[in-house]
Amino acid sequence: MSAEKNKSKMKSGGLFRKTAMTQEALTQRFSVLRTTLAIGVGILLSVIIIAFVSDDPLLSIKYLTVGPLMNLNNFYSLVTMWIPLVITGLAVCIMFNANQFNLFAEGAFFFGGVVGTAVALSLNLPPVIHPIVCILAAAVVCGLIGAIPALMRYKLGASEMVASLLLNYACLQLGMFIISYFFRDSDAGSVVSAKLPDSAKLGELIRRSNIHAGFFVAIFLTVVVYYFLFHTRWGFEIRLTGQNGNFAKYVGVNTGFVIVFSQILGGALAGGAGAMEVLGTYNRFSWTALTNHGWDGVTLTILANKNPKYIPLAALFLAYLRKGADLMSMKADMQTDFVSVIQAVILVFLLAEQFLAGYRQKKTYELSKRLEEAKA
Repeated sequence: MSAEKNKSKMKSGGLFRKTAMTQEALTQRFSVLRTTLAIGVGILLSVIIIAFVSDDPLLSIKYLTVGPLMNLNNFYSLVTMWIPLVITGLAVCIMFNANQFNLFAEGAFFFGGVVGTAVALSLNLPPVIHPIVCILAAAVVCGLIGAIPALMRYKLGASEMVASLLLNYACLQLGMFIISYFFRDSDAGSVVSAKLPDSAKLGELIRRSNIHAGFFVAIFLTVVVYYFLFHTRWGFEIRLTGQNGNFAKYVGVNTGFVIVFSQILGGALAGGAGAMEVLGTYNRFSWTALTNHGWDGVTLTILANKNPKYIPLAALFLAYLRKGADLMSMKADMQTDFVSVIQAVILVFLLAEQFLAGYRQKKTYELSKRLEEAKA
């Protein structure tokens, strides 16, 4: 009798594990299919728009689709665009995994560039140490500022989305004030900083390109963030808080600390990325508006389904589109804003709860039916 019970328990346990694995596989398959179809619809719509708007549709489509690979300079530019996208994508990914719709990555990227510039022009340090200090300073400052929306949400019940949006423009105005009154090049005809010292710049990895050491930093951070979120206790607590905050509290997780901590990490990554972009790509700080890297980070996080290991691939897709659109605007008669249309269409389909809902329901029903037959 006891042997039969043990055999029944083993069978039930095996069935449970099989069910969990099958459900997970179904969810992943559905996510991949949904993302692929959303991208496909976005690209198809873009081709249709080009066909109706452009005077030379074939030329426009050529530069959009293969332009980034037509020569080495275009490819180098593509890689340079990819670097900050990856890091801001990782920043937003951490924030969103805690179920915090914090949009501060946009302001953090801009203000990180300001802080990096300020430190670069204020300190005289050896070549290797100088950019590291600048980037770390930007990360620390922006990480601390990034805690503000989270604290307002946790202590005051305020919307972190509204708070972070307002904070973005506060950082923009404060950053422009700092550059204008303390680090402005008085001989320049516009609001730009003095030229950055060579010791603070990130060196070129490839001659006559803007590809800098941030390329390896982006790859390294992808591995670190993935390991942190999926293989550490802190990462597990962030994801658990994001999935079910009440349950996380019930099992002893300090959800308030987790929320604030995750937003600090996201702000630090975005701020460091902003400093890295200025020190690696520009001779001086010349931004006069928000750069949209933070908004792109939101797009990448949604495309990657909040999984950091897919962020580099999503960033490559977006950077490729951006570079193709730039070439299309220079060589043909389409505008670069055209990429925003593709992004918007993709996001609409990915965020629409009913998109492919019927397909998912059908597959879930088939799965449950098979499991019932196996149990019988």
